[in-house]
Amino acid sequence: MLVKAAALLVLLLLLWMVFRFAMGLRWAKVSREAARAAEQARGRRVVAEIPLSEDELVFFGEDEAGFYWGGRQSRKRDLAGARLLLNGAVVASSSRPGERLPDPPPPEEHQGVEHWDVVLYLSGGRSERIPCGSLREGVSREIATRVFEAVGSAMRKEAGS
Repeated sequence: MLVKAAALLVLLLLLWMVFRFAMGLRWAKVSREAARAAEQARGRRVVAEIPLSEDELVFFGEDEAGFYWGGRQSRKRDLAGARLLLNGAVVASSSRPGERLPDPPPPEEHQGVEHWDVVLYLSGGRSERIPCGSLREGVSREIATRVFEAVGSAMRKEAGS
């Protein structure tokens, strides 16, 4: 009888742990959906979700005037070009007609982890680095590619108008 009571107690403890884990995942999903809805209520299109750490996620958003991520922003009219970087090496580059981007720095020494970034080159020689992460294969690459393509598309629209 004592063994059955102990087994029941262990089972209940395991069920409680699984329940708490499931509710934590659900809370994270609801919170992320609420943040996405708030971003869209501002009139912004969410281009990508950028993981800054295990616990922090920011949205890369776009509206008619500019791009926004983690409390930072860049105006579309100020964009001169952009580069997609893998471990500091240029994978792709895009610029407005007539604009020349500065020479890229030498790539970083490979540490065994892919680290993706997008660098925005702005008027006045300024630049903004958007860290897109070093998550498992393909995830960070997709995030960085979405950001880079959104910026390139905005520059093409601005040049065409």
